[in-house]
Amino acid sequence: MVITELDIGGAEKAFVRLASGLTFAGWNLRVICLRGAGPLVQDLQDREIPVQTLNCGGFADVRAPFRLAASFRAQPPDAVLSFLHHANVASRIGCRLAGVPVHISGIRVADRRLPVALTERLTARWTTHCVAVSEHVSAAHQKISGLADSRISVIRNGVDWETLSQLEPADRRQFGYGDSDYVILSVGRLEPQKDPETLLQAFRILYAQQSVLPRQVRLLLVGEGRLRSLLEQRVRVHGLEEVVQFAGWRQDAASLIRMADVVVLSSRWEGLPNVVLESQAAGTPVIASAVDGCLDLVDDQLTGRLFEPGNPERLATALLMQITQPHKADRMAREAELQIRRNCSWLNCIDQYDQLLHRLLQAPR
Repeated sequence: MVITELDIGGAEKAFVRLASGLTFAGWNLRVICLRGAGPLVQDLQDREIPVQTLNCGGFADVRAPFRLAASFRAQPPDAVLSFLHHANVASRIGCRLAGVPVHISGIRVADRRLPVALTERLTARWTTHCVAVSEHVSAAHQKISGLADSRISVIRNGVDWETLSQLEPADRRQFGYGDSDYVILSVGRLEPQKDPETLLQAFRILYAQQSVLPRQVRLLLVGEGRLRSLLEQRVRVHGLEEVVQFAGWRQDAASLIRMADVVVLSSRWEGLPNVVLESQAAGTPVIASAVDGCLDLVDDQLTGRLFEPGNPERLATALLMQITQPHKADRMAREAELQIRRNCSWLNCIDQYDQLLHRLLQAPR
């Protein structure tokens, strides 16, 4: 299995969980990470899964496919499963150079940016099969790559809904919140894709109406990224220091989700966002941008609220409705939790990958 990096992120955590599950199912695995040893390497090693790091740079580092090919020649695999765009492209070339018979590309998001779409279009023909993380991602990737329906499957991530639904919420007092405060939580990288700027703008609009709101609103941003300093500056400029907090990366993100009154995902594009899966499994209401994988998880006004991506006014309106219609918010959260229990188990996810690997390895080539 090949992945771009093993830093803490939704796709990376799903990769580790899948690797663990396939190992338990009897597959002999090793993991190759294109970059250095991120924090999730230890999780794999704890499960006795060997990890090789290639210490390559970003997408422009042309050494990656050749280093992969050398690794494949040294220890020839029967199949390669890769996650994330850089790893997918490098693995396609590496498999072709080393003569690996089966390559599966894990399509985690439908990234329509020109450089990504172009390299996907040029190299997708060299993959045996693609696995998209959601129906909307599958449809978008088919248009980007030009692959036939028969070469793309949909396998959703799983989620530990039993654990999440029973998890003890984090103590609000550590952030200075009272029981009556309305906590809006964002969990994710502070990067352009996640568009935390739209969330902050929406919160400003909402906070301007604080005098007529039934509860004191608070915004908690969990995560790190290039936009943090810019966001902190804007918080200071607009005098929001007392109601907006930056918590950095947290190991207890799941407990924070249980603590929150609503979780907001303001991304410009997504695959099947883990934070939405986990929030729904935990019974916490969700507001998400109407993009790809979010559309597969959130049925607007039934299991959560959707808003137009990049539109802070629409997000502020959704937040206002959420706060002022608590009974509807609770009802939507309960419906979302039931949906997750029916459709998103890790056992089912791993079983589908297991069956796909067996089918592709047995197919005539």
